[in-house]
This record gives sequence, structure tokens and C-alpha cells, in this order.
Amino acid sequence: MDLGTTVIKGCAVNLKTGAVVAETKIYNLQNWFGSDVITRISTALQGKYKLLRRHLLSSIIKVKKELNLKSPVFTTVVGNSVMLSFYLNKPVNRLAFYPFESEIKSGTTLKNPARYIFPVIGGFVGGDTIAGIMASRLNRQNKNSLYIDLGTNGEVVLIAKRKIFAVSTAAGPAFEGVGISCGSLAVPGAIDRVTYQNNKFVTHTINNESPVGICASGIIDILGILLEECWLKDDGRLLKAFQIGNLTLNQKDARKIQLAIGAVHSGIKILLKRTHLKVADIDEAVITGEFGARLNIKALVRIGLLPDGIKKVRLENDLPIKGAIMALVDKNKLKEVETIQKSSTHIELANEPNFQKIFVQSLRMTKWN
Repeated sequence: MDLGTTVIKGCAVNLKTGAVVAETKIYNLQNWFGSDVITRISTALQGKYKLLRRHLLSSIIKVKKELNLKSPVFTTVVGNSVMLSFYLNKPVNRLAFYPFESEIKSGTTLKNPARYIFPVIGGFVGGDTIAGIMASRLNRQNKNSLYIDLGTNGEVVLIAKRKIFAVSTAAGPAFEGVGISCGSLAVPGAIDRVTYQNNKFVTHTINNESPVGICASGIIDILGILLEECWLKDDGRLLKAFQIGNLTLNQKDARKIQLAIGAVHSGIKILLKRTHLKVADIDEAVITGEFGARLNIKALVRIGLLPDGIKKVRLENDLPIKGAIMALVDKNKLKEVETIQKSSTHIELANEPNFQKIFVQSLRMTKWN
């Protein structure tokens, strides 16, 4: 399972063959209490911790039902620091204030039912990031690499000479289609690709089904087109709304995506600054998230989320849960999990010099290198 702030994902795996026999994703029922982890921590500290935990456990029960799994032999669990804290019934008090420390210090093995819960790197960078790094195999290469998970927390990791530096950026749920008027998860019928040909928008939906909304990869395509056609200013002002049928991308939507872009952009810049690297020094970037391989790299560069000049960019679907599956079928991977954690340094963005200035500069949707 991957316990995300917005979405919870689960896979049923045949332990003999390693094959995924079923998979599902649902909205985390904690969304009723706010779309981000800070709001949920605040709610928990107001005396509603047990209620929030109950909603998380109810979500997990729903996942198991959809997978038709009553009593799995073994389970691996990844997620961000806050979700894993709720899952393990650990306090979230220390995540409410600087230095934002989690009570989870190492991987946890539990019985009845048998399961392994990934450790966290620090702050809000959790076991899902460790799992994603392991699945990407970037930690096994002697290269300068970026790992970016475009989710609600927006984790950005820079791996330089096998040392791992990680930040969590407050991207919000926009990259998962939540809070956007026409937004959707990457489900059948979601518009995942948009091009502009002969003065017309041409769209593609997942499984070629009738449009039900636009997932973030489609929204990123749209923003790139609107910028190219000068219908969107690089300061985020929308001069012409995008509309297909009853699906509309409005000014508020553009601002939410702009904030998410700026958050990730500033995270990358600060990691480069901390490691004294330039964009040209990055050998490879791996991008994952709810919509993973559906992304358009040119659009990511055009809107300013990804710097231009990285030697290789690889798009991958759902690397955190793939890492969880690796640990599920091969217990030797648990040692690699602990090695990644011990090799990682968490950087708190708010403490970085000139963070506010860098963040404001990063809001401008323009190419950078």
C-alpha cells in the first residue's frame, strides 16, 4: 500500500511469481478534514487524532475490499511521514512545529497481520520517497540525479555521489487533479494529453473513454499551450480560458497549478545550490506521480517546472508502490531501504537562506536552466 495524502493505492501481489494480480486507488477519506498534511495535523492537535486515524483505517479497509484481499500473507506499507504516523498510531505533535520531526526512526515490522512499514527520511519526506528512489535505481548509480514525485507533498531528491538530499515542497493536491474545477485523477476518461493543431485543441483520454475531467498531465499540456499562444502570461494571469465541452480551466485553477510548479521549482533550485551543482551537471532526472509516464517533458520545461539542460529525463508511473512491491517479494530489499534512509539528508526549505525570494521567483512560468 501507498498511503498518500490525497490518494491511497494498493496492489495484490502473488508472492510466488511477483506478479501484480489486482490494483486499485481511492481517495483518502481524510480529505474531509483538509487537502494537505498541515491542516490534518492541526485538526489532530485539536482533539481529533483518533477520528483522523479511523478515517485512514477505513480507507485501507476499502482498498482491501476492492482488491478482494481479506487476509494477505504479508504487506509492505509506504507513505509520507504524516500518513505513516497515523497508521502506526504515533503522535504527530512534533511535525507541527520546527524542526518538524517524525516519531518514526526506522523501519517497523509488525505481526497480526504481518507487515513492514517503511521508515522516513525526515520532516515530511517519508517512506514513499525511499521506495520510489529504490524503484528508480538512482541510488545504485554513481551519477548526479534528480528524483521528483509530483504529489501533494511534492518530494524532490538530489542524489550526488551516492549522497541523498531530500526536500518536501508544499505543492498541494493540484498535481493529483484535486481542487481544480475540471480536475480528475488519472482514471479512464481523464484527459491526459492535449495538443494544439490547426487552431484546435486535440485531446486524448485514458482508455479512449468519454471525458470525465482533466488529470494533471493534461493540465500541464494546456498551460504549455496557453503560454505559447500568449493566452497565459508567465506571471499566471489567464487571458483566455481553456474549454472543451463543459470542462473549463479558469484563473483559480491556473493559480493553483502555478503555486505547485513554483514549489517544486524552488525545491530543485535549493538542492542545486546546496550541492553546488548546475543544471548541466545533472545526468538524469526521474519524474513519478499519479500521472507519471503521461507527462510531456517539453511542457514541463515550458511551464518552468523542470529546468532545461538535464541530459536525460525518465518518466515513470507510481514508483513508490513499485518500491513497496520490490520489498514485498524480496526481503533482501529491506536492507536497501535502511541504507537509503541512512544515506539521506533532509533539508528544511523554510530554513534555507533566501527561500522566500527563491520561491517568489520560481512562480514565474518561464524556461530556466
